[in-house]
Amino acid sequence: MNIAIVDDSATDRRHLEQILQKYAAINQLDMNIEHFSGGEAFLNHYQPYQYTIIFLDIFMNGITGIKTAEIIRETDEESVLVFLTTSEDHRPEAFSVFATTYISKPSSREAIFRALDHILHCRTEKEQYFSFSYDRREYSLSYADIEAIETDRNYIVITDKRGASYRTRMTFSSVQEQMDARFLVLMKGIMVNMDYISQIQDTVCILRDGKTLPVQVKKKKEIQQKWLNYKFAAIRNATSRWGVKP
Repeated sequence: MNIAIVDDSATDRRHLEQILQKYAAINQLDMNIEHFSGGEAFLNHYQPYQYTIIFLDIFMNGITGIKTAEIIRETDEESVLVFLTTSEDHRPEAFSVFATTYISKPSSREAIFRALDHILHCRTEKEQYFSFSYDRREYSLSYADIEAIETDRNYIVITDKRGASYRTRMTFSSVQEQMDARFLVLMKGIMVNMDYISQIQDTVCILRDGKTLPVQVKKKKEIQQKWLNYKFAAIRNATSRWGVKP
């Protein structure tokens, strides 16, 4: 789990890191913590989906924590944002960028532990995540954000819903074992998230963004039927939640 602490106070960064390390030790979590002295320093290093949780001080030299969060949200809807501040004045702005919580400084162990308990519980309940290494960094993408996965020799290429690609050294079979029922294997070395399929025509799968993927000829009818069954199940589940008969 990658965590970023963005704060222009080195003392506050160290204090928060000590609390996070204690939480990780108690809960047996693998936690990688990185420090940044301000919004500019963080954004110069940042890539979407790189961090599970980003702790942001609101009042910093240079750009504010709120502005930093707004830039993050332009490309990343998944990273959890936690604001740290000495003032309550910016609470409405904090929630406008979908911050998970707002913690007053100096941060207490109890407040940080409580926030982490909530974040990790909601993250686990809400969605499954796929973790991998890319360009010497660790990433975590929710299954819902993965559009397709393709083999590239001894690597796989993951394409997310924004069209960004990540190449990592993993076997296709090991990835296939981790994916859930929304992922459909079109042919050896290619799987797609069925939520992103627009249509399947003969031996071509057309995605919503216009991208096309090949479909195994011998199994084209079976593959199309699996997609149709998935669509029907999704419609039935949605209507059931609203009390409407499909």
